[in-house]
Amino acid sequence: MSPPALLVTVDSLRYDHYQYMPETRAFLGEAHPATFATNTATPSCFQSIIGGVYPDEAGVTPEESFVPKVDAGYKIGVSTNRFLSERYGYDAGFDRFVEPERDGSSLKDRVAANMTPQSTVYGIASRAYNAYQSLRGTVGDASRDYRPAAEVIDDLLEDVATEAPDGDWFGWLHFMEPHHPYNPDDAPVSRTEAQKVTRRLLDGRGSEDDVELGRELYRGEVQELDDRLARLWEAVPDETRVLFCADHGELLGEYGEWGHHATMCPEILRVPATGRNLSVDLADSEVRSLVDIPSVFLGAEHGDGDLSRGTAFAASNGSHAAMNAQHFANAEGIRTLDGETATDRDLELALEEWAATAAEPVSKDQLPEDDLEALGYK
Repeated sequence: MSPPALLVTVDSLRYDHYQYMPETRAFLGEAHPATFATNTATPSCFQSIIGGVYPDEAGVTPEESFVPKVDAGYKIGVSTNRFLSERYGYDAGFDRFVEPERDGSSLKDRVAANMTPQSTVYGIASRAYNAYQSLRGTVGDASRDYRPAAEVIDDLLEDVATEAPDGDWFGWLHFMEPHHPYNPDDAPVSRTEAQKVTRRLLDGRGSEDDVELGRELYRGEVQELDDRLARLWEAVPDETRVLFCADHGELLGEYGEWGHHATMCPEILRVPATGRNLSVDLADSEVRSLVDIPSVFLGAEHGDGDLSRGTAFAASNGSHAAMNAQHFANAEGIRTLDGETATDRDLELALEEWAATAAEPVSKDQLPEDDLEALGYK
């Protein structure tokens, strides 16, 4: 029997903010210095994290998902993001899969029961209801838009204690902290005000005070998550195989932008990744890509994964990027990972080849509007 296994994924966590997670760093160690996302948004990044493939259409197939191949007697997944749901194929291989609830009360939700996310009819039904949904949060007290980390951790620990008391289990936990809106429990302002500040920043209407507060709120979300994760690290057996990574980063005012749009830059594409007790050490390769996560977890190459990678790639909305351990390349040229101008002819050629051959990942306007609205994009 194999020891327990755990995949922990975090939405919108910047590489440079892993330093604010002392509990996680004490348990898992420092992040790999050159791990990169394959896209700038969750729907596409998780095709790589779970499917081991470069982004294309939304979702994963059972054949792509690495979960059915994990050696474990019991498997549980707890998702807090509606793009990581049964609708998109992420329940494949799990004995129990928990995802954000849908109330099913609207026309769009009733249609969704029998339509695919790419359906034209579904899109029409979704848009018809979206005007009402956009009014939520303008009245009444604000609340968190996603399930908090403490509840997610409780769900896993209670479930495996009952269903797999022998320790033969695999779990996947996805956390929304620090995804926008940035509104940690101990924020210096009310949750309502924190959400208003976040919205102004994302809309490009933030003041100088908003910018300073927005960065403080984002950092507070990261620290809050780390505080909650401390209980998880204390509870799991010491021999548990753990892989921790973010799906993408976040812009906090760089280039005049906030959030994670299609901008191909290190602040979004460089992500923290670390682990312990894995059969393949992340540090065994100087470069890692999210498309390699299934291969590292399984200890054998899966999908498009490469256990000995020299260059990582990303694509989003017609833009492309290539990264190695020292440099970042996009259409604007070559830079170091810290943003300094550089030269790297080999990386430049790799980018040209990638741009000519990469599939075009799904764009936000091709995704269901109710899921986009639930994550604050509408």
